[in-house]
Amino acid sequence: MAVAVVSAAAALPLGAFAVGGSSSAACTPQKGAVSAAQNTVSHDRGALRAASKKKAKSAKAKAKKQKVVAKATTHLVNAEATLNAAQAALIACQGAWPVPTVTATVTTTATAAPTVPANGGKAPVDGTTLFPMTNPDGTTITPNGLWDGTPIVGSGYGSGLSPDTADGPGWFYGITDRGPNVGGPDGVKMDPVQGFQPAIGKFHLENGHAELTQVIGLTGFSGAPMNGLVPPDDATAHGTSSDIEDQYGAAAPHSNVGIDSESVVVDPAGGFFVSDEYGPYIVHLDANGKETYRYSPYVSADPSNGTTEHIYPLPSELIRRKENKGMEGLTLTPDGQYLVGIMQSPLDSNKGTTGTTAATAAKGAITRIVKVKLSDHSVQEYLYALHFTANNDIAEANSEITALDANHFIVDERDGCFEGTNANDIAGTAACPAAAIKDLWKIDLTNATDVGPHSPLLTTPPTISGTLATVTYKSDLAAPLTPTNSGLNINGLSIEDIAGTSVPSTAVSALSAAGVTTSDSGSRSTAGELFLNYAGLVDHIDPSGQYFGHDKVEGVAIDPANPSTVYLADDSDFGITDVPKDGSWPADSISHGGDKRVLGNGALKLLPGAGGLGTGPQDFGEIMKVDLSQVPAAYKG
Repeated sequence: MAVAVVSAAAALPLGAFAVGGSSSAACTPQKGAVSAAQNTVSHDRGALRAASKKKAKSAKAKAKKQKVVAKATTHLVNAEATLNAAQAALIACQGAWPVPTVTATVTTTATAAPTVPANGGKAPVDGTTLFPMTNPDGTTITPNGLWDGTPIVGSGYGSGLSPDTADGPGWFYGITDRGPNVGGPDGVKMDPVQGFQPAIGKFHLENGHAELTQVIGLTGFSGAPMNGLVPPDDATAHGTSSDIEDQYGAAAPHSNVGIDSESVVVDPAGGFFVSDEYGPYIVHLDANGKETYRYSPYVSADPSNGTTEHIYPLPSELIRRKENKGMEGLTLTPDGQYLVGIMQSPLDSNKGTTGTTAATAAKGAITRIVKVKLSDHSVQEYLYALHFTANNDIAEANSEITALDANHFIVDERDGCFEGTNANDIAGTAACPAAAIKDLWKIDLTNATDVGPHSPLLTTPPTISGTLATVTYKSDLAAPLTPTNSGLNINGLSIEDIAGTSVPSTAVSALSAAGVTTSDSGSRSTAGELFLNYAGLVDHIDPSGQYFGHDKVEGVAIDPANPSTVYLADDSDFGITDVPKDGSWPADSISHGGDKRVLGNGALKLLPGAGGLGTGPQDFGEIMKVDLSQVPAAYKG
């Protein structure tokens, strides 16, 4: 995990990366090498496109074309490697910070470097203050390398956020997800940095910045560095739909230390708990980031024999998660007794003749919450109703859960749209609303029904329409996937069948009629449930979307010393994004012979700017502090 900067005469926007900003002549040779390499890459791209487009009818002509294309591809790959090396040399010449080792303290030198303006260059307003993620001296964190010349932003620690109570107010831990990746037009994830090690970053909020002071790389139980590749259990359960490819379309291997980290919680007893969107799993790490034990839906009992890792069971129906929509949020209750995790989206658990299909299940209204008692590792399972009002075409989903006490929680529910009027996704194709939808909702588990393997409904069935219901529980991965093999079943219907794909309030009513109480009403108008409409708040501050305009706000923390203060962090996706969902390739990209490469800046993820969507800086990591006492009443519950 490099923590470094690019020197420049003028300040760069956080996440931005530029070549040639130094006023010193000392780096002239390196600049010349970059320029020459860029020209070679441009030439070789043109040659490869020309070779790919050339028509060939006969077998002999096709064979010749194949050889020419292969040779042109080799030339381009070598040219790109030369360009990346030249750019790295220029970075080194212009000034770079030392690379911290695992758990090392981030240090800086006296070398001049671009500083990131406090509060993003804007004054605090309406109870909010912005803290861009930077080095300790306010300089830009070095990219995690380059992807065909596009910088992979180094401030991608906003997938989760947890207060560091040991060091006091203003100290937080953030976490990366599995690493830089984008989706191709065919939906397959492409990973340009398969050696990326997910990490926890320690931040201090001062001087207008979230200053990165420590990087803790995640390692497996064996001590091997973790990576973002798919674990074998998931590959078996989900097949090729979970696969990852490199930027050339080659399938990536599976890994026993693969993790898709999404949320981080400080363990007061030492170390951290991390939610893993694969599985889903909950992983406990020691203070150095090494795995000590985990929770998994792939086991029915702890298989440890005293010498192997302890693995405690989670409800196995959670394996029916949608791809890339697993356990997105995790929190620890203030009394330290319970871990509580939330699934991002409804399960795809019903594909039987009476069940919903995988496609429509993703638009369902009901998601799952698990509550783990740490003293004995027992698990309860509850239901959360999303708050969309139509057909959920924008795939509104959960990103975080934060405990207020043992039974009351805040849930971060959001769309995937940027802020600003006429908000849309980066590809410009999603059905985003005129303004983004991002809210914190308050939920209560006090009277919610446990729908897990130990549900009270199994011993005390509800009466439905005057008749005692038949309630069973089964989630056998070896058996065919049907509504009666998807966890709790009431009168032959799974939870997802009962809820259907209707609006949340209707789903909640249907579940209530079946004897199941959810943690919330699913209605946007229910008094007391809205905690904060932060999308409305930042849109009110800047309708153009240039104030905390991120599409993925995934970290939420409550200040333990001041519960009226909330901190939000964004997942920047490392500043890269999906190839357009309409199946087209960027203008400077090619597709031939199964080669699914993204060339040039086709994957650059840009924030809203003065000119609208995609005209701002490259997306970057940022924390927003919200003092609820100063927020206008229209945006809070």
